[in-house]
Amino acid sequence: MEINRCELTQVLGPSDGSNICKSPLIICFHGSGDSCASWWELAQSLATSYRVLLYNRGPSNPTSKASTKSLLQYLAEMQLGPPYVLIGHSYGGNFAREFLQQRTSDVVGLVLAETGQETALDPAMEARQYKRTILGTKPLSVIRANSMIGKMKQLEEKIRDAQGDEKLENEIRNGPEFAMVDAWDKEDERLKKRQLDLSKNSRYLHISDCGHHVIRDRPDAVAEEVRWVMENWNNVPDKQSHGVMKKLWEKLLR
Repeated sequence: MEINRCELTQVLGPSDGSNICKSPLIICFHGSGDSCASWWELAQSLATSYRVLLYNRGPSNPTSKASTKSLLQYLAEMQLGPPYVLIGHSYGGNFAREFLQQRTSDVVGLVLAETGQETALDPAMEARQYKRTILGTKPLSVIRANSMIGKMKQLEEKIRDAQGDEKLENEIRNGPEFAMVDAWDKEDERLKKRQLDLSKNSRYLHISDCGHHVIRDRPDAVAEEVRWVMENWNNVPDKQSHGVMKKLWEKLLR
């Protein structure tokens, strides 16, 4: 069986080797049932300027703790030291936040795309991350798309088909399906914005014309948020500690 190269764990970066050690390593955490393949366009876009690690968790569906352990082993074996910027999509946000929990001082920025609605994090740990504002002043971008866009289009088609029948139009608009979509939209917004409490330096992007697969369908918008993080990670007051951690890592690898 032929393996798609795009699905493999790999590091991408500038072809001329520039900026290799000056910028944080970007680590991508894909969603459940997904693979690195859906990140390919985004990763290639970012790799013109930065190093990007596409990490495939494999088919075994590991827990966030087990996956983090394997990832840390991989980083050590490949001598890919901190600092790191993390990108999590959908269920992959759980793995990004577990990594953040275990290596807080190594992480200098975070992008969460369509995360928060399906959490497998320990509730107590999640609450502590919010309470202590775990990222401090490190940059955080939270991206919300429109996971109900398909359902909304179906309802809009029903309304178009009912044009001229005011009673039927009102029944559709005031019916349970519209109410469900509205309730979901409000709850989804609440869950996404809750994540902004992870940092004192956060920003929020709502892409209303895109469904859940924002990494695959709007890599341009996601790349812009990642670049914002990459351009601002070293503007935080505690940046000196990141340099200390990097030096300690380099000593361990000797």
